[in-house]
Amino acid sequence: MKIVYLLPCCTVSGGVAVVMQHANRLQARGHDVALVNQQNDRDTSWFPGQSVPVLTLEEYPAQVDILVATGWSTSFQVARLEARRKFYFVQSDETRFHPPESIWRHLTALSYCFDFHYMTEARWIQRWLAENFRHSAALVPNGIDPQLFYPCTPLQKKGNRPRVLLEGAIGLPYKGMAEAFAAVQPLDVEVWCVSSYGRPRPEWKCHRFFEHVPMEKMREIYSSCDILLKLSRVEGFFGPPLEMMACGGVPVVGRVTGYDEYIVDGVNALVVDPLDIAAATAAVRRLAEDRDLYLKLQGEGAKTAARWGWEQTIDTLEEIFTNALASPPAGPKPYGADLNNSIASLYAASIGEEDLQREVLQPPPPLSNSDRLCRRLQQQRWFSALADLMVRAYATLRSLRAGLRRER
Repeated sequence: MKIVYLLPCCTVSGGVAVVMQHANRLQARGHDVALVNQQNDRDTSWFPGQSVPVLTLEEYPAQVDILVATGWSTSFQVARLEARRKFYFVQSDETRFHPPESIWRHLTALSYCFDFHYMTEARWIQRWLAENFRHSAALVPNGIDPQLFYPCTPLQKKGNRPRVLLEGAIGLPYKGMAEAFAAVQPLDVEVWCVSSYGRPRPEWKCHRFFEHVPMEKMREIYSSCDILLKLSRVEGFFGPPLEMMACGGVPVVGRVTGYDEYIVDGVNALVVDPLDIAAATAAVRRLAEDRDLYLKLQGEGAKTAARWGWEQTIDTLEEIFTNALASPPAGPKPYGADLNNSIASLYAASIGEEDLQREVLQPPPPLSNSDRLCRRLQQQRWFSALADLMVRAYATLRSLRAGLRRER
C-alpha cells in the first residue's frame, strides 16, 4: 500500500513519536510510506532508526492509497488532498488544548465532523468519538519498543536520596509541571527534569535538567531515576509512565484520561488527583519510605511493559487499511452536499487561506489583574517560603486526621 501520514510538525513529542512507530514499522513490512509535514522542517533525527522520507506539501505524492490525518489542524488539509481512502488518527480530545470559547477550540471540534475513517489509540477516545460525533473508531493501541526502553547503566550513580524524574513540557500548563515541582519541593529527594518546551523556574528544586532529548537517550534518564512523577491534566495515552516501568522505575501519575489503559492504582503505580499537590507529595514520600511497596510496584510495572508490544498493533493497522481499500467507497451524501469540502472551506474562510498550510496556535489571552498579582507573588522568595510552610502544615493536618480516623 502507498501510505502517507500528514504531520503538523516534526518536533519532539509523544504524538509524533507514535506516528513514527506506525510509519517505520509499516515501511519495514514492505509498504511505500511517506511523512508529509505541514511545516518546512524535515528533522526527525531525534527518533531512532527513522528511515521514512519526510516531504513538504508541495512534494505530496501521486496515487496515494491511504492518507492519515494525525492532529486537528492536519485534518483540514487532508480533506483537500487526493487519496483513495482517508483516515483520522485521533490521539486525544484536542479541543482541550485551547482556551474555552476560543475560535481554535471550535475549529478543533469541527475537525471531528469530517467524513473520514477514524482510528484511535485509547478506549476512552473510542467512547468519546462515538458519544459526541457518532464515529465508530478502530482501536490501534500504542506499544513500547523493548529495543529502546530497558534498564541500563545510569547517567549518574544513585545516592542515598531517592531520585525523582519530572517529565513534560513546562511551557504547556496542562502538563502539570508547576504542580509536580510544588509536590517535590518539601521532600528530601533529588529532582531531575525533562522538558521539550520550557525551562524550570529558578526557585524550583531541580538538580539536573534535560531538554529536547533524543528518544534513544531517554532510557538512560529513566534508568537513573527511582520514581517518575507526572501530573498532566490532558492526555490521550501517555507513554512516559510505561517507558519508566520498562526501565525499572515506578510512576506516580495524575488521574487523567487514558491512565487506566495500563495503570492500576496500587498495583503497578500510584494514582492521585493531578491538582492535589499534597497527595502527590504523600505518594512520592510513601514510595521513598516503603521499600516493600516500591519493589512490588516495580515488579508489576515490568510485567505491564512486557505486555505492550508494537507488532500486534501493526498487524491490526495493516488489516484496517487493507479492509478500507477492499470496501467500496461511500456513496453520495444527502442533498448532494460534499461534507468534507464544505468543512475545509469553512476552516479556510475562518483563518485565512494563507494560514492553511501551517499549524495555527492560539495567542495567550491578556492577563487579568489577579493573574499579574499571582505572577508577581510567585517571584517573591518570602511568598514561596510561606507557601511551602502552608503546604507542609496542610500535609501534616491531613496525616493527623487520617490517623484519628484509623484509631476510631
